[in-house]
Amino acid sequence: MKTAELRIVFVEDIPADAAMVEAALRRDGLDFSLMRIETKEDFLRELNVCPPDVILSDHGLPTFDGLTALNIAHKQCPDVPFIFVTNALSREMEIEKLTPGVTDYVQKRHISALGPVIRRAVQTAEQRRLMPMTPMERQRIVSKLLALLAEYGAEDLYLPICANCKKIRDKQNRWNPPEVFFRDHLGLEFTHGICPDCNETLYGTDPR
Repeated sequence: MKTAELRIVFVEDIPADAAMVEAALRRDGLDFSLMRIETKEDFLRELNVCPPDVILSDHGLPTFDGLTALNIAHKQCPDVPFIFVTNALSREMEIEKLTPGVTDYVQKRHISALGPVIRRAVQTAEQRRLMPMTPMERQRIVSKLLALLAEYGAEDLYLPICANCKKIRDKQNRWNPPEVFFRDHLGLEFTHGICPDCNETLYGTDPR
């Protein structure tokens, strides 16, 4: 993880909430500078002049919503962690209900969790920049996949998946979400996102 001061951009229209977040991160011992942004124009300028180390964003801003900020960040600086800090989203939505590029989601009422989330996100981003997947790692994943298929028998190349919730049944008869199943069996990590059709259904917008 970086030892230098982290530069954080926070898309937030309520100064008191930004102050609450800053105070929580100071108490956590994080070394950072925080710039609060309210408008799309200011956000674009900040990303163009000096891309931050972390982007925080509320979701339900009146003139510049979090999903717009996310789409911009995903195009301009896709390697920068993007974390929603809001109470506008219910926990039931989870990250998989959001568009691609979201690193994590922290409720303002549980703001003490934000410091560890930022540390983990920055560390993961740094590791990905320094250590892209090597041919050996790709081969390791392929070997694990072949071994996984072998568990189900050479005559059966199908994985048992629920037609409704899409969970996958393993050989111990346990049903897990696809990202959990492939993480446990292949060591794969997934970004969570939403396709344009579902984005339009949920939010009434089409990012295409």
